[in-house]
Amino acid sequence: MSTDDTTAAGGRRGPYRSGQARRREIIDAATEIFAVDGYRGGSLRDVARSLGMSPGLITHHFGSKEQLLVAVLEEKDLSSKLDVERDPAPGHLAAALVEVVEMNEKRPGLLRLFTTLAAEAVNPEHPAHEFFTRRYERLIRYLAGRLEAETARGTRSESIPAAEFASMVLAAMDGLQTQWLLSQNFPMAARFATMLRAMGLDPGSD
Repeated sequence: MSTDDTTAAGGRRGPYRSGQARRREIIDAATEIFAVDGYRGGSLRDVARSLGMSPGLITHHFGSKEQLLVAVLEEKDLSSKLDVERDPAPGHLAAALVEVVEMNEKRPGLLRLFTTLAAEAVNPEHPAHEFFTRRYERLIRYLAGRLEAETARGTRSESIPAAEFASMVLAAMDGLQTQWLLSQNFPMAARFATMLRAMGLDPGSD
């Protein structure tokens, strides 16, 4: 590598940094396109047009539309950004879950993207099918572990097995998010907190 490719401190610059910035720009544009039109409806041409570049430049960076979709999902994955995955203090899981929903109200574009693509990905042939399957498995496993800890502390009833409870929590999140995307006056976080209380996990008592 020549000295033109590195900084004095040994860091990369020039074409490498420009390439990384361009990839991020393409991912952001594709996020908007896929969120509105879905994967089937959105095309590389649409993404390229929104950026004033050629579709060939996108395939140069990502190889294919399928690989671009995977890059978008991995970059924008809500589950990797959920505050609840910071391992809330014992007894504070319910409050942390409600906080996640409150934060999601501030990022409607990401909610729209995941709601749209998750619905499409029920088709086993969809390129995001495996991504969403693994995502739900990971989240259920994580939440079940946290719920078992709450049960051990005596802050959650054992009437519903932890894995079932976790599936119901995620189902409630998804359903409430859909209602909120249809009408953003819908009190998503408040309804989610009510659901948790009804299931014996009270955010207000943590």
